[in-house]
Amino acid sequence: MMKILIGRDIRQADLYTIENEPVTSIDLMERAAVAIEAGIAGQDSAGKHDYVIFAGPGNNGGDGLAVARLLFKRFGSGRTGAGCGISVVTVGHDKPLSQDCRTNLERLPGEVKVCDLKDLLCEPDDQGRRFVSLFGRNAVVVDAILGTGVHGQVKEPVGSAVGLIDGLRRRGAVSKVISIDMPTGLPTEPEVSAAAVAESPAEPAACCAVTADETITVEFPKLSLLLPETGRFAGRVSVAHIGLDMGFIRSATSQYAAVDADLIRTLMPSRGEFDHKGSFGHALVIAGSVGMMGAAVLSVGAALRSGCGLVTAHVPSEERHVIHVSHPSAIVSCDPSPVFSALPSDLGRYSAIAAGPGLGRRHESVAALKSLMAALSDGQETDGACRSRVLVLDADAINMISEHPEMFALIPRGSVLTPHVGELARLLSSALESGLIDICESAEGSRGRGCGHGAQAAVDGSYPWRDDMHKLRLARALAAGLSSVLVVKGAHTMICAPDGRVFFNMTGNPGMAKGGSGDVLTGLVAGLAARVRDPLGAALLGVWFHGAAGDRAARERGVESMNSSDILDSIRILPERQ
Repeated sequence: MMKILIGRDIRQADLYTIENEPVTSIDLMERAAVAIEAGIAGQDSAGKHDYVIFAGPGNNGGDGLAVARLLFKRFGSGRTGAGCGISVVTVGHDKPLSQDCRTNLERLPGEVKVCDLKDLLCEPDDQGRRFVSLFGRNAVVVDAILGTGVHGQVKEPVGSAVGLIDGLRRRGAVSKVISIDMPTGLPTEPEVSAAAVAESPAEPAACCAVTADETITVEFPKLSLLLPETGRFAGRVSVAHIGLDMGFIRSATSQYAAVDADLIRTLMPSRGEFDHKGSFGHALVIAGSVGMMGAAVLSVGAALRSGCGLVTAHVPSEERHVIHVSHPSAIVSCDPSPVFSALPSDLGRYSAIAAGPGLGRRHESVAALKSLMAALSDGQETDGACRSRVLVLDADAINMISEHPEMFALIPRGSVLTPHVGELARLLSSALESGLIDICESAEGSRGRGCGHGAQAAVDGSYPWRDDMHKLRLARALAAGLSSVLVVKGAHTMICAPDGRVFFNMTGNPGMAKGGSGDVLTGLVAGLAARVRDPLGAALLGVWFHGAAGDRAARERGVESMNSSDILDSIRILPERQ
């Protein structure tokens, strides 16, 4: 798990490492440059690109200058034949440089071309042609102008550099833009609305932050890289580890963390030689209705891929053959109605239950969902064995709850809710209007009842939040209010624990934004919950392996052509030892 530091702790992690390892600041910068350069060059093993590093006057610029030197060492100086061209554009170097930036400027080989930003700033219509004439159309721009610690609007000449880079990117005058640590101009935490970062959220061209295709961030992700309004500037995010002091990072106070392979290994249960199917739990998936059986096929299939011992599908009787044919390994429980209308017998035999994909929202389904949640909630109070049963709610189950807010009280503690952004908006609007959470909820989830504002005060258009940080606070408050785990699906899916912690997933890709992907996640989380009997652990495992399956499907099919069935087929639950 990578803890996500915020505020002053980001800089303090560097200083603490320098003072206590001990290591000099220039050597720590070199570590960062080595890791970042490896990430850049690893995508260009043949040296097909020219590299143009925009370097500011501070330590982010120092990182960029060191990267330029390392790229030159790897690829050589020639633009044709012998290798690729490495060039530096200085930004703000008429002002005092940081010591480490100056040192790395002096370390640049003489063959590396260095020019100042003003050499490229001419009439806007000519900038692209001027850049291409100097560096070639196949150039990769490396943004090392400003790093962390940005507050408010950028000043000149940085604003002009940002405008130039984004203009080149829009016109196709460069191959790619890679930012080091943070896209220049983006704050590490989005303390204010994205309107403070861009004049118009719909117009990337109007940004005063660099729009990168990729961001290589140092040691741990920064919060702004993982939230939609600001994260759209970052492109694909990867992490370059440089060995900052883990003792300091562990001791720093932060409610935010990124899910990584190390955390997943600690959560994944082992499979013993003499275990049997009863050792790995029994998942029930309540899904599908007449005409909507694809959702049931996907969610049941994912539960079967999770490694749990048994999976039962509760589907309309007239559609049972769909499951028999598509998933002969599943047990079928038949509902007499064309929609979910009756509970399966003997709920006590299931260690996890999922409900929602493809159910529809007819009145008999609302009544059946109420009965299901009431039975599980009653079990929590009367039967200790029932407390470990996890209920996973998705899709139409969430929509039914949003439409009938009295159902909030029936959601069993320790459930997992997996809304996409539209379902989350409806869920939060209903929770605000019903008084389950308050607009003035603190980030820690306390009720804050003295505010005196109604729910509509928070509503902006179709969403009940003003910006991503407001959405995050509301989501944390809802998880706390329900004593459940809230999984907000999307890029870097956000998992909110009831104790206030927030985890961001680091697997997945845009090709997963296809119908049915969420149904796969529902079944996968339910199957894993049947095994681990822990809602947060199941959510973290499910989201991680779901994203990893999406990445595998993208490599096989491409992000455009892949679909939810490809994600299902690509699920691989790796054992603890691997």
